[in-house]
Amino acid sequence: MEPLVIRVLWYLLIIGACMLFGVYWYFTCTFGYWKKKGVPHLKPEPFFGNMKELTLLRTSLPELFQKIYHQFESHRYAGVYQSRVPSLMIRDPELIKSILVKDFQHFPHRGLKVDENRDPLSANLFNLGGYKWRMLRTKISPTFTSGKMKMMFQLIEECAQQLREYLAEPAEKEREVEMKEILAKFTTEVIGTCAFGLQFNAIEDPHSEFRRMGRAVFKPTLMSNVRRFTLAFIPELAKIFNISFITKDVTDFFLKAVKETVTYREENNIRRNDFLQLLIDLKNKGHLDGDNELDKSKETSEVSKESEDKFELSDNLLAAQVFLFFLAGFETSSTTMSFCLHELAVNPDIQTKLQEEIDSFSAESGGKITYDGIHKMQYLDKVVSETLRKYPPVPILVRECTEPYRIPDSDLTVEKGNRILIPVYAIHHDPKIYPEPKRFDPDRFTEEKISQRHHYSYLPFGEGPRICTGMRFGILQTKIGLVSLLSMYEFSVCSKTVIPVRIDPKTIVTSPIDGNWLKIRRRN
Repeated sequence: MEPLVIRVLWYLLIIGACMLFGVYWYFTCTFGYWKKKGVPHLKPEPFFGNMKELTLLRTSLPELFQKIYHQFESHRYAGVYQSRVPSLMIRDPELIKSILVKDFQHFPHRGLKVDENRDPLSANLFNLGGYKWRMLRTKISPTFTSGKMKMMFQLIEECAQQLREYLAEPAEKEREVEMKEILAKFTTEVIGTCAFGLQFNAIEDPHSEFRRMGRAVFKPTLMSNVRRFTLAFIPELAKIFNISFITKDVTDFFLKAVKETVTYREENNIRRNDFLQLLIDLKNKGHLDGDNELDKSKETSEVSKESEDKFELSDNLLAAQVFLFFLAGFETSSTTMSFCLHELAVNPDIQTKLQEEIDSFSAESGGKITYDGIHKMQYLDKVVSETLRKYPPVPILVRECTEPYRIPDSDLTVEKGNRILIPVYAIHHDPKIYPEPKRFDPDRFTEEKISQRHHYSYLPFGEGPRICTGMRFGILQTKIGLVSLLSMYEFSVCSKTVIPVRIDPKTIVTSPIDGNWLKIRRRN
């Protein structure tokens, strides 16, 4: 072999070795972080950190953190590595309270990156921090007051009527049905009515564009998982390759849908009592300013107020809020209803007891479902609460430290930029807090049992200033959907029912891996 060829090969080998070493160093250079701080932690592995089982799709996010959580039973907190990123997992409910509420000014952000140019739909209330989040949250919150929920009740009930009619045929034939997808169609229709003022026809039409787009966001694929991993742990690479959380086709679809709806309403002087109308009114005001109580509150005062005293609600920013309402409204509620029906089918005695309560209130109102009746159903509330306990839609709460914070009663200082992880699913399945956590027991939520637990050991919607803004709406549509179905139909396990439920390792919300197959029949 010629000396020149040998020299070139030698150089290529050295370059390759240097590149491999560089990659190895990049993914391991942070691995001494928690040891230096004296924080108990698990030994990380190159590239994966402590997330190997999750990255390789061998286990789900909630179940992985449940496993980690139980390895540190004698500790208030523990260090974990999400790939190369050192994060602090909090186990102690009192410390959780400090982070989410008492010392919120140190942890006002979720740590999610927002790039309005590359990924315009990312600039939503869930992702945003700082001044824009404070202003938007205060202006949007009135959408979810009790009065507004009462006005939306009839719209949701009409969608529930469509759902009952859709299931009439399979119920008559006592067929096996996959309820997770059917309920996702129902909640998609609800969001279309309450957010857009439009009939999506998602329940009847298998080719509904809005249902297809919603499915595209949450459907797990290899590429979607690669995108999420890169955005979370290698943000520099995501920026170089213009990687965004939401794909371009979904982004373009929602931007166009919102813009066309807004234009149509404005040109035809049409007003509707829905979420989009609130945003249109804010947009037409010209700017959002700080004349609100949330901005003035001590809880939400951040390091410093941004230089501007106001900002405009652009078309893209408006679309991002509608997109969040759409996603959060259909996926979390539909999976909650799906899990609930599964548990009721597995536990027919609980289903019967709930149906008796529904029948009782229905008789009082002449066979109708009413807003006040829904809110008076105590056992229904317990059943939904237990479902959210066992299957919290968001299994992990994430906060980012924005200024150094000394952990109370410790020598540990959380540094700016550190991630805080609150393992909701693991806490909800802690046998010391919830005995026999795998058992579905609505009586965990009697007033007496609730008073015996720490308030911050139940966190299906988070807590503090960043609690889920649409919590009331989500619970309302969940209860209406369940009452509507259980008043007419009965659900039981079938040959395709998976017991116990297997959590999908590829999804970002708690979701069953094989759907939710149940047998449905009309009640006698």
